[in-house]
Amino acid sequence: MILYLLILTFAPIKLATRNSILSLFNFKWIMANFIEKTLEAGEQVIFKGRLHWSYHFRYTVWGLLFILPSVAGMIIMALSYDNATGTETTSGDTSWLWWLCGIGCLVGVGLIAYGYFIRSRTEFAITNHRFVQKDGIFSIKMTEIPLFKIETVNFYQTFMERILNTGAIELVGSGGTTHKVEFVQNPYQVRNFIATQMKQQDQRTEESTAGCDA
Repeated sequence: MILYLLILTFAPIKLATRNSILSLFNFKWIMANFIEKTLEAGEQVIFKGRLHWSYHFRYTVWGLLFILPSVAGMIIMALSYDNATGTETTSGDTSWLWWLCGIGCLVGVGLIAYGYFIRSRTEFAITNHRFVQKDGIFSIKMTEIPLFKIETVNFYQTFMERILNTGAIELVGSGGTTHKVEFVQNPYQVRNFIATQMKQQDQRTEESTAGCDA
């Protein structure tokens, strides 16, 4: 944050160059535009999806398990401090407890931040030509499956996932190859988008073949 403010306020460089540097700190902007940069001529994004919040829920729970006891410990130690005498009412040195609670809070915040990070690193999109998935922020892995190679779209959802509106979709390609995406947000909607684009792709292929025959 300090580096961000220094670049914004004091950097004696051109505005365009400064904005380019600041964009490096805006990970949401990078992730939101990466797939668009890979589009081919005439290709359009029909649907963009992300992982469900339950994907990082376990990290949030573990983070709170560290934060809440640590904060409670700090409150108890603060209440035990006697303002009149300037000393603690508890016997013994409790400085190590303050350090322990502080470390617990940092660990908890780190777990929550890590959960958000790993959820944000994955996004996928359905275009009029293919299914594409991006994993990673700094080191990026791209998975692309042309629509004409997808034979079946399987849909998986447990009872609890149905309540949370999440689930998994599996793309089965020619030759039996599969690609499964779990913790999908609105999975049934995603499945319908892929199926619709597959049908439209088949129609375009048939029209093209008919035109060539004519």
